[in-house]
Amino acid sequence: MLPGLFYFLLIGACDTTPQPISPKIQELTIVPDRMHKHIIANDRVQLLYEDDTTYYLVIYSKGNVLANVAAKEKRLIIHFKEGSEQKKEAQPYVYAIKKSPEQSIIELFINGKSTPIDRITMM
Repeated sequence: MLPGLFYFLLIGACDTTPQPISPKIQELTIVPDRMHKHIIANDRVQLLYEDDTTYYLVIYSKGNVLANVAAKEKRLIIHFKEGSEQKKEAQPYVYAIKKSPEQSIIELFINGKSTPIDRITMM
């Protein structure tokens, strides 16, 4: 009976498929030093990446920025909402993004409007 149970557990373990990574977005209050040399202040939106799952999005805005992310099939959809209170100069907001390698398309919206990414940089 014990060998049969072991066989059943072994077969069950082989049948599991890896679960997809739920996308996450988090504002960085401290930007790592390795990123500073890659950030271009003239670009409104810049995407930096290290590998298939770790990305950083830099957005320059005169208002406060709120972000959320969702996944839909192979797309990673990022929504930014800028606050109405405007500062004198645009400030950089840096977000760390974790995504599944299967999500090969990134769609970006700022205040509901589809927005292109000005620069994509591999770190």
